[in-house]
Amino acid sequence: MADVTQDLVNFAHRLADAAAPVTLRYFRDLPPADIKADGSPVTKADQEAEKAMRDLIHAKFSGHGVLGEEHGAQAADSEWCWVLDPVDGTRAFMAGIPTWGTLIALCHRGVPVLGLLDQPVLKER
Repeated sequence: MADVTQDLVNFAHRLADAAAPVTLRYFRDLPPADIKADGSPVTKADQEAEKAMRDLIHAKFSGHGVLGEEHGAQAADSEWCWVLDPVDGTRAFMAGIPTWGTLIALCHRGVPVLGLLDQPVLKER
């Protein structure tokens, strides 16, 4: 199993910190959501927060893959792959209930080696 360095842990926190202002901006002030092919809702917060995280990943770790809930897979078979769910609990998010969070994971050769759940709405800002 790969060593997860403090740099990777810190970077996962940076990803969460990048998603937080986007999701909080839309929480309880959300334009109408779209419906995905599977029937689940997707919001601007989901899409924009994932893009913010993807941009950071590509800037710092250009060889890493990304598998995101909203924007799909990009080089997901890479040795290192980030798995992103920018708003886990979209229905609660849309209803203004603070039980949603941002999920971030890192896999090495398909095996999860790091996971983070951030609930920015519960943090003092």
